[in-house]
Amino acid sequence: MSFSKLSADLIIAEAIQLLQEEGLSGVSLRKVAKRLDASVSSLYWHVKDREALYTLMSGRIFRKCVEEVPACSNWEDWLKAFGMSLWQAQVDIPDIQKLILQARPDNETLSALRMDLIGQLTRLGADADQAAFAQTSVQALVTGWTTLGRNVAGREGAREIGYAIEVLIEGIHSIAAKRR
Repeated sequence: MSFSKLSADLIIAEAIQLLQEEGLSGVSLRKVAKRLDASVSSLYWHVKDREALYTLMSGRIFRKCVEEVPACSNWEDWLKAFGMSLWQAQVDIPDIQKLILQARPDNETLSALRMDLIGQLTRLGADADQAAFAQTSVQALVTGWTTLGRNVAGREGAREIGYAIEVLIEGIHSIAAKRR
């Protein structure tokens, strides 16, 4: 591939494809370069190093989960759909838990993602504190669920995690009502 056609987006997409095919141990700049018919040094113009690549991959997967959430009329439905999207990605992509642990986004990136999620929830009726707690809790639940081996694919797994997310959201409602 010519250098002019190479981009960070293309590199990230190819690395995610490798992750899906071979797991995290199969993802290296050398393999990505080979698949793109490029030199490793040309990748460094777009991606600083392997750790930066992992962070970009994790961010892309996470952003895709957010984008897959359909339009919802309330924050509870949006949050559940977001949780289900995260769960599906974590079930479908081998070694994603390892990627999550190794990807180290900078504070600015984390803050922007968090503000985007809180913005989604507040536009749908959650107050800002509730939204911040709820989105963090759902992400922790889903990642903990799949990390601890509850990543049963298919209807059974979707039913179980969907129920767990609903219970969490109902608990958040209950606590918020008591504090009023």
